[in-house]
Amino acid sequence: MDFQLLNAMINEAFMGNLINSSWTTQGYTNIIKSIHQNGLVGITKNRVKNKQKNLKDRWREIHDLFSGLCGFAWNQSSKLF
Repeated sequence: MDFQLLNAMINEAFMGNLINSSWTTQGYTNIIKSIHQNGLVGITKNRVKNKQKNLKDRWREIHDLFSGLCGFAWNQSSKLF
């Protein structure tokens, strides 16, 4: 679900449905619709909000862990750290 959620969120952000770091009502509707089209039925707005919060928390942990390391970064061509 993470990959499908992130793709849906990226698409909605490009469409302008992310205003001041908050999703519009239409943005949430489109995200849920996109997830349902990918076969994950039964996903609600609250579940999307909880999953987004969880992803943000995990990102912060990773960022805090690796941000101070010199020379440690993502290599786009090899897809490795």
